[in-house]
Amino acid sequence: MPEIVLSAEQLAVLSSAKGLVALRRPDGSFVGWINPTTNFIIPHECPFTPEEIEEAERRANGPGPWYTTQEVLAHLRSLEAQQ
Repeated sequence: MPEIVLSAEQLAVLSSAKGLVALRRPDGSFVGWINPTTNFIIPHECPFTPEEIEEAERRANGPGPWYTTQEVLAHLRSLEAQQ
């Protein structure tokens, strides 16, 4: 089976990552994502940039406010009723 050996620098980036890591070819074109906690490679292009994922994770760890799915749906229904 073919394998790719990571350099020490690449391993450090992967080891310190708190979220998905984008894999790119030398020309910068997208290959896939790797989840550093599971080492699972996701071959399809993610619709979000690493910066967007990082921001979402930062917000998820923030103080809120938080709403349940039911609260969000009720709010959306009330907006539809206003039209």
